[in-house]
Amino acid sequence: MALSATLDGVPQEVLEHIAFFTATESLLGPPSILPLILANRKFHSWLSISTNSLLYGRIFVQKFDIGAVIRRLGPERATPEILAGELRRRWLNLNRMRARSYSTISPADCNDSAHRQQILFEAYFMILENEGKNERQLREYADMDQWLREYWFHEAGASGAVEYLREEKWLPDTQETSLAMWIFWFTLRPSKGYLHQRGSSDVLMTGLR
Repeated sequence: MALSATLDGVPQEVLEHIAFFTATESLLGPPSILPLILANRKFHSWLSISTNSLLYGRIFVQKFDIGAVIRRLGPERATPEILAGELRRRWLNLNRMRARSYSTISPADCNDSAHRQQILFEAYFMILENEGKNERQLREYADMDQWLREYWFHEAGASGAVEYLREEKWLPDTQETSLAMWIFWFTLRPSKGYLHQRGSSDVLMTGLR
């Protein structure tokens, strides 16, 4: 009872400061304030993304590069509500990438193509708008290099590149493969070992040159 009373007595502005600094203590990864949100109903009403877009807009500014976003949207449209929505969408797709979801073909999931395009569009815009933070989130948190490696070089890679090149065919010119290729070239680091994959990967790299 005493603890509950103590929690209920925390002013909203103090709680928001605590939540903000907890969420932004580390640059990498999504804001870790779920325990605060779940502490009680009052905290949930104060800290949920649906009721406190200002807090999540501030978190977005700390976690991602903001300059190009403002230029893209326009200063008048870069509102806390818009930035909070961007934050939610980015973490959804970065977490999918981190889990290496949709990088390989999954016959059981009929929506994998749509989800994969969402991941690719998110990564593409983050790279175009990169000023340092975006790339760190993509590489260090979401492990984008490994996702791309599976997409292009795995036998069951969703690109189908290994199979097409094995049959000496060109990849289909689709929006998805175009996005994935631009991301690959924008972020290619030869020292990461792309040229040293086993099996048909060497053939793939030769075909992509």
